[in-house]
Amino acid sequence: MALGKVESIDPNNSTIGTVLEDETGLSYGYNDPNFKATGLDVGSPCTYDIDYSQPKPTATNLQPYTPTTIDITTVVSGPLTVNPGETLNVKKGGKVNGSIMVGNGNLNIEDTGAVMGDITVDNGGSFVVRKGGVVKGVINVVNGSACKIVNKGVVNGSIIIVSANRFIIGNANGGGIITGDITIDKIRKVTITATSTINCGA
Repeated sequence: MALGKVESIDPNNSTIGTVLEDETGLSYGYNDPNFKATGLDVGSPCTYDIDYSQPKPTATNLQPYTPTTIDITTVVSGPLTVNPGETLNVKKGGKVNGSIMVGNGNLNIEDTGAVMGDITVDNGGSFVVRKGGVVKGVINVVNGSACKIVNKGVVNGSIIIVSANRFIIGNANGGGIITGDITIDKIRKVTITATSTINCGA
């Protein structure tokens, strides 16, 4: 599953249209015979199933959800879970002593926020490490949407990607820093900027 919003609906056949994916900002066609029963409209947040390994990924099984946001700005103990439709922000002053499991949601580690344990991403979830955010443990992406280490975000542990849509290291605001090993099995696209630093265990 992944998170996004309904971008367009075919005026002659509501079972087809497009969804705009959160984090990547990419559009995908949808084909859902039960779309009318969902109550979704253009602009509605939705979850959907999608197989990124296909030459032309298509969203199916669209479902409405209510976005929720949680900010962590103090020291907390894990394990924590990011549930479908949730966005968890570990911000300045925030520190998670333990692991985080990201389901069909979004995890942002930013503004010197830190996660001391491992992160597991599944069910089309996404994570972003940016603006001096730090992950000390291993990041294991079983089934992810967007995986970003950008703008001076730091990952000290290894990164293992079994399946994901995008892996982005660095952006126009600054490079990403990875000191652990990187293992990738299946992914649609990898982007690495020249300002990024990858030491691979050095």
